[in-house]
Formats: sequence, C-alpha cells, structure tokens
Amino acid sequence: MWNRRHLLGRVRRHADMSRLPFPATVLALVIVTADAASAQSLSELSLEHLMRLDAGRVFGASERSQPVTEAPTSVSFITAEDIARYGYRTLADILHGVRGMYVSDDRNFSLLGARGFGRPGDYNSRILLLVNGHRVNDNVFGQAEIGAEFGLDPATFERVEIIRGPASSVYGDSAFFAVVNVITKTGASINGTSVMYETGSHGTQLVRGTTGRRVSDRVDFAFSSTVEHSEGVSRLYFPAFDSPATNNGVAESLDGQQFAQQYGRLNVGNFTFTGAYGQRRKDVPTASFNTIFNEQIDRQRTTDRHGLADLEYGRDIGETRLALRASYDRFTYDGYYPFDGSIGGIEKYIGHDSVVGARWTASGRLTRRLPLRQVVVLGAEYIDNIQQTQTSQFEPSLVAPFTADRSSAQRAVFVQDEVKLGQHVILNGGLRYDGYETFDRVTPRTALIVMPSAGQSFKYLYGRAFRAPTAYERHEYYFGSQVNGLRPESIDTHEFVWERYTGDWLRTSVSAYRYNADRLITLTGSDDPAAFLAVTYVNEGQVKAKGLELEAQMRLWRGAESHLSYALQDATDHVSGLALANSPRQMIKGRVSAPLFGNGSSVAIEVLGIGSRTSVRGTRVAAAATADVTMIKPLGSSVEFIGTVRNLFDVDYAVPGGSQHLQDSIPQNGRTFRVGLRVTIK
Repeated sequence: MWNRRHLLGRVRRHADMSRLPFPATVLALVIVTADAASAQSLSELSLEHLMRLDAGRVFGASERSQPVTEAPTSVSFITAEDIARYGYRTLADILHGVRGMYVSDDRNFSLLGARGFGRPGDYNSRILLLVNGHRVNDNVFGQAEIGAEFGLDPATFERVEIIRGPASSVYGDSAFFAVVNVITKTGASINGTSVMYETGSHGTQLVRGTTGRRVSDRVDFAFSSTVEHSEGVSRLYFPAFDSPATNNGVAESLDGQQFAQQYGRLNVGNFTFTGAYGQRRKDVPTASFNTIFNEQIDRQRTTDRHGLADLEYGRDIGETRLALRASYDRFTYDGYYPFDGSIGGIEKYIGHDSVVGARWTASGRLTRRLPLRQVVVLGAEYIDNIQQTQTSQFEPSLVAPFTADRSSAQRAVFVQDEVKLGQHVILNGGLRYDGYETFDRVTPRTALIVMPSAGQSFKYLYGRAFRAPTAYERHEYYFGSQVNGLRPESIDTHEFVWERYTGDWLRTSVSAYRYNADRLITLTGSDDPAAFLAVTYVNEGQVKAKGLELEAQMRLWRGAESHLSYALQDATDHVSGLALANSPRQMIKGRVSAPLFGNGSSVAIEVLGIGSRTSVRGTRVAAAATADVTMIKPLGSSVEFIGTVRNLFDVDYAVPGGSQHLQDSIPQNGRTFRVGLRVTIK
C-alpha cells in the first residue's frame, strides 16, 4: 500500500470558521457593484488597463481566446505580477489563495481540494492540469502534481487560469471539478536576463537563471533553470508516535527536499516549441504506510521526474484558425519504504516501488467564424500511452519482484458551437466523444449567457464530466481481478454565475452551484486472496454538493490592488448523509498589495482562513487563519531585494491525515522566511 497517495484537506488551527457569519465586507462589495452605473465596455479599455485586472480574456475555457464575460464557465486568474508580488514559489502556493480551493501538504505531496471535495486517495486526478493547453496529468496515477514536484518554476508563468466546473466536453478525462491552465512566459515578456539567489529558513537555498528575448517578428525564445535545496524542519513532533521506542514522537532531520527545474520555449514563425523537465526528491517524516518511524539510514523517500516536449503549429487560413499539436510526456516515480522486519527474523526490509509512464499525443483544432455571429470549434485528439509500467520489489526479497506492464490508447473528437442572438444573448454548446479500449464516453456542456452590457454577464451553465479509472487503480496484482470491471466516474453540475467589470478598477463574480458525482472509484476492503494489498477499488461512491462563491478584484488608489473571496460549501455522502471528510464548510481569503516609497518598492499581504473539517477517522481538526507578507525593494537600476515571511504570526495548525497515516493530523510549518537578491540585465 506504500505508493497510494491520498488527498488531504488543508486546515488552519485558529477560530472555528464554520461558525462565522456571512462576510459582510464581501457582501457589501457585491451590493455596491450591483447598484453601480453600467460597466464600461471591455472593448473600450486598452490592453494596458485590462492587464491591471486580468486581461479580460481566457483561453482554456473553450480552447480559444474569448472575453471572460462570454466564456461558458466561471474563471479566476493569477498573473505574473501577482506571482512576483506575493512571493509564490509553487503552483500549490498560487492555488491555495484561489476561491473555493484548498491545498494540503502531507509533508510528501501538495494535494488539492475543490468545491468541498478533498477526498483522501484522490491523487489530484479530478483536476486537469495544463501547460499552455497541454495535458500534464501523468498516465499512471492520473495525478496533477502542484508542489515542487510539478517541475515548473512559477517565475516562468505569465498567468494561471482557473476554470471551474466540468470541462470534459473539451478536454475529456479528469476535467472533473476544474481545469488549471498554466500559461508560460515568452521571450518578449521576459525581455532580458536575470539571476536570483535566495536563502531562508530550514537551510533553504535557491538559485534561478532566466533569459528571454524577442529577436524578430518571427523569432522569440525563453529559457529558465531553477535549483533548490532545503533541509526541512529539523524536529517534527507526532503525538501518535510518542513512546520511547519511537524517539518520543520526534522525527529528526527527515523533512528535506531538493529539486531542479528547467523550462524552454521557442517561437519560430507559426511554430511554438515548449520543453520542460523537473526532478524532485523528498524525505518523508510521517512514517506513512506503516513504515519505520524516524528511520535515519534507509529513509522513506520519494522521487518524481517529469518531462514534456510539445510542438504546436498555428495559422490563419482565411476565416479559419488551424492549430496542430504533437507532444511527448514522460513521468517516473521511485518510492523507498523501510519496514520493520522483526517478524521475519530480520531487522528491516525496504520496499521499492517504481513507475514509468510515457505517452505520445497528436491533436488538431479548427476554429471558424460563420455568418450570423457564430463561432464553431472542431477538434480531434489521439493519445498513445506507450508505457504504463509499475514495479514492486523488496530487499531482502520477501516475494518475487512484480512488474505490471501496460499500454493503452485513447481517441476523441469534439465540437463547440457559440451563437450570438443579437447583442445580449449567447448560446454555447459542446459535445465530445472519448473512446477507450474497454469503454467510451460522450460528455456535453451547454451555457446560456445574457449580457446586459459588454462588461457584465449572467450565465446558466450545465456540464457533465468523467474520470476514467487510472492504470494504478486497475493494478490487478495489488487489488485483484475485480478492478478490471471498473468504469468511469461521472459528475453533473448546474451553476449560475454573475460577472461584472466596472471600468478598469473592479471585477466581481458570484457563483452558485450544485453537483452530483456518481460511481466514484472508492477504496474498500477485499477478501480476494489474489489482491496482494487486501483492498480493492469499486464504483460505489456518490456525493451531492452545493455551494456559493464570491469574488472581488479591485484596483485601489496609487497603484494598490486587492482581492477578496469567500466560499460556502456543503458536500455530503449520499448514502450516509454525512459531510465529507476533509471538506471545510467555509473559506475566506484576502490579499492586498501596495507600492512603497514611490521607487518601485512594494509590500503584499495575503490572509487565508479555512474552516474546520474532519479526518478520515472522524476526528475534528481546527480551523485557522494565517498571514503571509512579501516585500520587494529595488537596490539600484538592476538589483532587487525580495523578502517573504510565511505564517507571519506563527500559527500552530495542521491538515487532516489520511488512511496511510497513523496520525489523525499532520502539522504544518510555523513561521518561515526567505530573502533573496535578483539581478536583471535588459
């Protein structure tokens, strides 16, 4: 069971937010905005003005660029300016501040919950992660890795689009709760060369080099390389292990990690090549999966490696936009797990799990504007999973090494159609067919959008999505032959959205949703003697949920900016009627940044409050609110000082543990800091 990765919800120990009243500040903003004068048309605002909010456009909602108010989904954005101002170091940092989402660090992986669903064992496989529209979920676990294991440095991000709701009608598998589309920087946006050195708490040291430039109208290049080493927290106390035989519950010097990340992008005419490679090694201090606690020599350790190469060709042929894409992805994972071997007459034995996943993908897309204000998108995709290999072995050998070699293929076609009825109404519909070797799926999406003005819209959205069983969940050696009968999960979501731009200074959004997730792939006990782990996966889970999300993004005076969000959610198990584990009732988040001294300096503060929730064993983990602060100060024309403090008030908080942990909760970091210098040459 040692390579099962469980999704944990992130919790903060502070006041119990499940009892907080409706946030008056956010409500007041919505009311004021609703009563304001008509919003200035987005088309009347310059690109420079729109970029101060979020550029007013989204690509990932329909695989074409369109105004946010016309997109058939609810969208949030994080820009490169936000990433720099708030000192985000991972995609997990970014998503933790997004409305309706919560991130959990189990001191091995960063795992994501959305709209009340943060089920342990989720592997992040119900969130689709894209890089410039390219799928990066691996083809063994189906996991969207969002921490340092992701393999891309946020310093290379131009912006991140968070596209909520089912999107299988465009993207197929895993576009279940949301799509996260990372758009990377071009050479033109980097426009120079920079080197950064950073140091901080727990022996953290980081070095980053970035260069990029637009050479001509047809050639643009960007490259970045980042390496980081951290010793981690030197002493972590876990009450569940508090006995003399297990070092009184203290894990010493077992929290370190190191990683390297490389990114390159080259545009030549109509061709764009994107390449990336990342490797992360992490020591695991939690003794998960019944491994030896505080083992210093043969440490519990995981190593993840991700590589991608993507070539896209795009051009206009009359009124038609043609896009062709070919890509290759490779993912490997190695996990080492020390177990007590005293029952077998030896001191210990080491379990080693290794995974290799590789795939080729080819896709094409046609976007055509038709008469009568209509836009049609036609697409096709073929995925050849050439390798989905999982190997398990022990040293010394307890059982013979076992390797499961698998390969598979997927094919899909889809169509999206948008029709504008007059100036104020848009009908949007989509349908996609996905064919697998043992099943197929057809998934629809539809939207009715009413726009009283170009800067305001009311949307009704309906969508269905699916998540196919992964190669890991269909591992017959681990889980028995029963898993060969697994079929895809499904979700149906209804959502009402109101979005409004008020000039170039305010964007507000209100979203009310309801979803039903059915046939969820669930881990349960097994009496099959062929199941090595004595557990199996079955299609038996059903979840019903409803929620309300509010968001306000504002440009204030003298260059200051702020962002507020609130989420109220109720997700329950349909059979028991109980609230889901790892599901906070309420979340409230806010951030504000402002210039200092008028010389390019800035200070940014982010406050995150997340309600209490239960662990998988039913114990309650307290709510908490934490604050982070980042300051940037130029030290001349080409040198900047950057300083960040996380958990400013040193709040003691934890996240719920999963079934792989003996602990009910996993403690999180107290106050930490980073300071660095960046030298830029234009």
